[in-house]
Amino acid sequence: MANHSQQRAVAPEPSWRLTDALGAKLAELTGLGFEVLWIEASMADLTRLVQEGGEAAIRLDPDPSLDRAWFGAAEIRHAAARENTWVFLRGEVASGEVSAHVVAPPNPA
Repeated sequence: MANHSQQRAVAPEPSWRLTDALGAKLAELTGLGFEVLWIEASMADLTRLVQEGGEAAIRLDPDPSLDRAWFGAAEIRHAAARENTWVFLRGEVASGEVSAHVVAPPNPA
C-alpha cells in the first residue's frame, strides 16, 4: 500500500486591490447621486493605496498652506481610530445627515 499525502487543492484567492475597490465604491456612490464628502483611512490602508497605486494614488494638496490629501476628487484623511477605509457622504439619508460606507476586503467564505 502506497502512502500519499492527503493535500487538498486550494484555489488561490483572487487578489483584492484597495485602489480598485475604493475607485469602484466612489463611482457607485456618485452614480447613485450621492455627494462624497471625504474618505478616512487607517495608516495601513493609506500605505496600501500608495503601494498599489504609486504616488499618484494619494496626492497632496497643491496649496502648501493646506495639510490635505486627495484620492481622485475626494479628500482623504488619516483616521487613527478606524480600521479599514470609510467613505463619508451626503444624500443617502433623507434627513440630510452624513452616512458612511466601509471599503474592506471581502470576508472569506
